[in-house]
Amino acid sequence: MPTVFAARQFVNHGHVTVNGRRVNIPSYLVKVDDVVEVKAASKQLAIVIEAAASGERDVPDFLEVDHNKMTAKYVRVPALTEVPYPVHMEPNLVVEFYSR
Repeated sequence: MPTVFAARQFVNHGHVTVNGRRVNIPSYLVKVDDVVEVKAASKQLAIVIEAAASGERDVPDFLEVDHNKMTAKYVRVPALTEVPYPVHMEPNLVVEFYSR
């Protein structure tokens, strides 16, 4: 998908399955060993074909991706340092804020 917002809308419209079950909640929490897949009928959509043709992206070590099948398996929980945040994040400040 070209943007995070487009990906959220893609999920919201029901084009994604987790372990074979349709998911339409972008904030759905996947567990270790869950397989996320683009639905068979949705693999022919123009936006999916364009995203697949745009080249492979850097795939983090905690995901196993099959670009041909359009599936991704969540292998393990990433360490905090492995998650790419756009800004420097200080988790202790978040915890402190919500503990009030």
